[in-house]
Amino acid sequence: MHDAVIVLANLMDAEGRLNHESLARLSLACKLVRAGEAPVLVTCGWDYRDDSEIRIAEAMSQHAIQHLLMDKSQIITEPHSRDTVGDAVFTKRNLVNPYRWRSVLVVTTNYHVNRTREIFSFIYGRNVDVAGAESPDSAALVTSEAKSLEAFRSTFNGVPAGNDEAIYQRLRTAHPFYNGEVYPAISQQAP
Repeated sequence: MHDAVIVLANLMDAEGRLNHESLARLSLACKLVRAGEAPVLVTCGWDYRDDSEIRIAEAMSQHAIQHLLMDKSQIITEPHSRDTVGDAVFTKRNLVNPYRWRSVLVVTTNYHVNRTREIFSFIYGRNVDVAGAESPDSAALVTSEAKSLEAFRSTFNGVPAGNDEAIYQRLRTAHPFYNGEVYPAISQQAP
C-alpha cells in the first residue's frame, strides 16, 4: 500500500486529448488506485502547448473522471512540472512533504522506468517504487533515455540527494526547462 500513485504525463493535443502513451500510463495508474494500491491519484504537468492553455495534469484528471471511473475526490493535480525532474521536485515539495506521505508509486511507461526511478529516488532522498505501462521500444528511445539520464546526472552533480532547497536551486539555475533557456524561468521560491 502506498500513500499515492503519481502518474507522469507524456503528450496531448491542443484540445487536451491525451496521446496513446499518456492514456496507457493513466489507465495503469487508475487501475492501481482502484485495486487499492493507494487512495489518491496525482496527475502531473503544465500547459506546455503554445496553442492551448490546458494543463496536461488537468487533461489527465478529466480523462480519469470521464472515461476511467475515477472519483474527482481521489485525484490531485500538480500543474507546475515541465518534465520528469519537475514531476519529482514539485510532487515532493507540494504534496509529499506537506501531506507527510511516506510511500508513493510512480507510473510511467516501460522504457522510462529506470530513469524515472533514479530521478525520483534522488530527489525524494529514498527509493521510490515505479511501475511501467506497456510501451513501444526502439533504439531511438533507449538512446534518448540514456542521453536524458546523463543530462540529469550532470545537472545535479554535487547536489546531495533529498536536499530540497539545493535541488530546487539547481533546478531553477541549471535545468534548461526551468532556468529560462527553453521555457520561462521559475521563481526563486517554489510554488
